[in-house]
Amino acid sequence: MKILNLLVISLMMTSCASSHLMGGIYSSTKGNVTTTLARGKVTKTGEACTTSYLSAVALGDASIETARKNGGINKIAYIDSSFTNILGVYQKYCTLVRGN
Repeated sequence: MKILNLLVISLMMTSCASSHLMGGIYSSTKGNVTTTLARGKVTKTGEACTTSYLSAVALGDASIETARKNGGINKIAYIDSSFTNILGVYQKYCTLVRGN
């Protein structure tokens, strides 16, 4: 019973340092930031992600700069983000950059 209580408390605390809304069992959210350059045609897309396992180990680089480089983008028009969480066992955060 003590292990079950510890597990429940651990799962409840996994979102304490997160800036995203997070459901206790499953989350899938997206966000968007649009710059003043978003008036023109968008021709390129770049993505950068981080992944976390068991809310204990996180790996990756989800920076805007890495997403920009991955897409070969010079001028950023849109910055989107997505976040997925499944029971705190698997989490993924991605930054998606669109521009020219």
